[in-house]
Amino acid sequence: MSTDEMLEPSLPEGFPELTSLGKRLEILRIERGISKQRLARHAGTSRQQLWRVMTGKSELTSSLRERLAGALSVEPGSLSSQSLASSQTYSLASASHPTTVLTPPGEAPTIALYVTEPAHLVATLRTLPTGDAGRRLKRALLNAVEDLSVEGGLTLPSDYSEIRRRVLSGEL
Repeated sequence: MSTDEMLEPSLPEGFPELTSLGKRLEILRIERGISKQRLARHAGTSRQQLWRVMTGKSELTSSLRERLAGALSVEPGSLSSQSLASSQTYSLASASHPTTVLTPPGEAPTIALYVTEPAHLVATLRTLPTGDAGRRLKRALLNAVEDLSVEGGLTLPSDYSEIRRRVLSGEL
């Protein structure tokens, strides 16, 4: 076993990664500020079936593609494999390289600060491990920030979807 394999453990069995389609759906869902449950409900499917499609365990039927596109207010073609292969990337200038001190020494940021100042979230994400295990940890943190912002009535910044995209693609 190589040092990299020891430092970067593989995902446990039964924990699939998102496909390109799954990543696209996740980004669109977050950009629109809707929960997975709400997306599934508006697309006329279950959250479990949506997860199976996002992880490649089930095929995306043309009917479900149409319903998901309607729920996300996008063209159905944007959820095709051809469209996903040519999807563009975005830059996140404000949160990519924070140049200011994020919080005073000895002070921890609040959840509101993580939501209103994406540079805090990016700085924290950069401290987490890389590889598949690190990406899982980062996704869990992003899910928690999203859930807590909804509970606290906070609006996620537009940069949030770009941060999630970068985590899902392994860039961050």
